Amino acid sequence: MLDFCLVRQPIFAAKGSLLGYEIRFRDSEDGRHAFAQSFLSGTFDMVRGPFPAFLSCSRAQLLENAFSIVSPKVAILLLPSHLVVDDETLAAIMRFRDAGGVIGLDDLTEEPSPSELLLPHASWARVDVRCEDPVMIGRVCERIRNACAALRITPPSLVADHVYEPTQYEVAKSLNFDAYQGSFFSRPEPLPSSDLPQSTVAAMRLMGMARDQNVNDRQLEDVLATDPVLTFQLLRLVNSAAVGMRGVSSIGQALRLIGRSAFQRWLAVAVAASRRSTSGVDQELVRQAVERGRLMEQLANPTRDGGTLFLVGLFSLLDGVFRMPLPEILTRVILSDEATRALLEREGPYADALGFAEAYELGLFEHASQLAGEMGVDPAKIGEYYTQAVAWTNDALSPADAEPAVRGR
Repeated sequence: MLDFCLVRQPIFAAKGSLLGYEIRFRDSEDGRHAFAQSFLSGTFDMVRGPFPAFLSCSRAQLLENAFSIVSPKVAILLLPSHLVVDDETLAAIMRFRDAGGVIGLDDLTEEPSPSELLLPHASWARVDVRCEDPVMIGRVCERIRNACAALRITPPSLVADHVYEPTQYEVAKSLNFDAYQGSFFSRPEPLPSSDLPQSTVAAMRLMGMARDQNVNDRQLEDVLATDPVLTFQLLRLVNSAAVGMRGVSSIGQALRLIGRSAFQRWLAVAVAASRRSTSGVDQELVRQAVERGRLMEQLANPTRDGGTLFLVGLFSLLDGVFRMPLPEILTRVILSDEATRALLEREGPYADALGFAEAYELGLFEHASQLAGEMGVDPAKIGEYYTQAVAWTNDALSPADAEPAVRGR
């Protein structure tokens, strides 16, 4: 069992490709270092995948070489703005950079910070854009670029952090930031309803039918047979798992082999994955939706059905995946009244599980632990549930192509 918590949050390039993940940790209660535990257990590499990890690094961690166990080529250390730059600090930074490591300056604001003395060594700089004031944010960017020009060095790539609202994104975009991070990218602008792929509409219809015990397998087979893409995907999935058999030759046989519960979950993944071939933001949204579904599914108990938990988690992000209002999406599929209430009104027996998942994904570990305890879930297990959700999603979806983000001077 994992006795630490971690969560990954994506960072996107200006054109929408995924650059890497910031990985945030909560140390275990006995004080052991969560990063070291995650690395030694293999969790760190599994969560970051093929992408570099942005890691907040305190002065103590820097001087202790706390991140030396990981290859410097896959770790970008984000140094706090209040970091005092002295001989010890510089020596530790040079050791890390000489080994191939990359550093960034974190939480830069309108007031110049002590850490900006490290600009000659920094490849990244993260700027808080929550104020939405283009003049103030512009002054921060200009200060950094002017300082680098005076030193005749290449300025660091600028990351707009805490992008929560469209107005914040528009301000950052107007100032030519190189990268973006924040929950805004879970709520892209709407697209026309007609953009919904036909196979997605069929899969949504089947999801509703599969939950109805009065609908038999023959009726599911008749609907599935009208969509060749879904039929092919299902037969390929079941054939690949048919150990000791000659293969699966019919839709009906495939449905009987996979079972109703697994069929519903496969349809849910198929719904989300139908938009993964566009931008990096879209690909990451799909992964987040499936991860959230799997995370919530593990909270099942006698009063909360695992299948419903999975669907609530997945559907809670489908408005971002398909760029249309969630109520409109729910008109395309029949969910239970309890699932619909959780999604639209945040009420009922599944609402607290959705609140838990959202809190955990934001790195609000204490609040997530409190919600878990109130649901009768052991808070000590939530870190393990999250990493299992990431691993399960990695298996369910093909990995996205990585764009190298590690850039040193």
